[in-house]
Amino acid sequence: MAHPNQHHLVIIPSVAVWKENDVIIFDRKFYDGILQYAGKWPGKVSCVMKMTGAAPPAFGLIRVHKEELPFACLILREEETVGSEHVREASMVLASGDAFDQLHIAAICQQVGVKCVYVIEYIPETRYQIASLETNNPLLLLRRSLYLRQQEKKRIAAFEAADGLQSNGTPAYDHYSGMKNRLLYFDTRVYRENMITDSDLERRIDVLSQGKPLRLAFSGRLVRMKGADHLVRLALLLKERGMAFTFTIYGTGDLDGEMRAFVERHDLGSQVFMPGAVDFYSRLLPEIQANTDLFVCLHRQSDPSCTYLETLACGVPIVGYANRAFAGILERADIGWGVEMDDLEGVAKVITHLDGNRPEIIGKARNSVVFASQHDFETTFRNRIDHLLSLDK
Repeated sequence: MAHPNQHHLVIIPSVAVWKENDVIIFDRKFYDGILQYAGKWPGKVSCVMKMTGAAPPAFGLIRVHKEELPFACLILREEETVGSEHVREASMVLASGDAFDQLHIAAICQQVGVKCVYVIEYIPETRYQIASLETNNPLLLLRRSLYLRQQEKKRIAAFEAADGLQSNGTPAYDHYSGMKNRLLYFDTRVYRENMITDSDLERRIDVLSQGKPLRLAFSGRLVRMKGADHLVRLALLLKERGMAFTFTIYGTGDLDGEMRAFVERHDLGSQVFMPGAVDFYSRLLPEIQANTDLFVCLHRQSDPSCTYLETLACGVPIVGYANRAFAGILERADIGWGVEMDDLEGVAKVITHLDGNRPEIIGKARNSVVFASQHDFETTFRNRIDHLLSLDK
């Protein structure tokens, strides 16, 4: 029997919002996704979000006047818990399985007769990897690990009580393989119109074929979790091997100063460039598409970063650590080269080999576009919405 509030989707994300009087400040990536639901969902779309007192980041935000929102948005206090009163008017709830304070939502949805689907990105291994990278105190690390283990038991129970699971990336899809009604998707911010054109790809391939210095790039947060400290060490290894290259490292983070000091100390200024954080659509995508032959991704944990699909949409193959997320993509598409975790010498060896065997780069550049075109922003959200609608009956 159809729910009385047919096709009313309530989304409860893990990201928070900020408020300035009647203006709501959203994470730009989240907001763009909600617009896809608002435009394609055949019914009402609402969000239940928490307000945060934390300082907003310097970039990646969008400000919207409350009256101009194309969806309903209920904003809770930071300490407020989502309750049955927030979901009882829905027919379907999409909740975050990564948020520790949402693992009760499947149970309250059952109580009020509402379907519930969780979204999950991280697997336990990734959570432990992050904890070990962020925690030097062994006793504190033990306490965090025990807490993570307890939360995982709650997560499993929540997923078993839910009606479906949407997994961002292969690690979560494979780890939670026992759950019902699963969907695999790959996170990305690249619309079909933003993907590299055939002519631009051929233009870049032509430059690559001329034997000029290989153009490497990375973009992301400059933190240890993302392997940022390994990037400059890799540059030094390539220089010591006598390879001609340039390496542009986009982004900011805790390691920014340390990395710049390393570049200066080892006289890498003519090879390594650090322009900081740049706008994703107007600068990063065009520059990666036009000026990058090979993307270096040394993530030291298995989170399903959107970096992978966004890079492939630029027609740029990836060389990187074969964490579970990257290895899962490599199993599905021939778009790069995976090296054992923390094996910087192995990465340097692959890159120097490719420098002398450029047709290998060209082949995987073309493969990258094919794979990314199957997972652009619009297609990804269409698949996710269709998955929800198949359960919203």
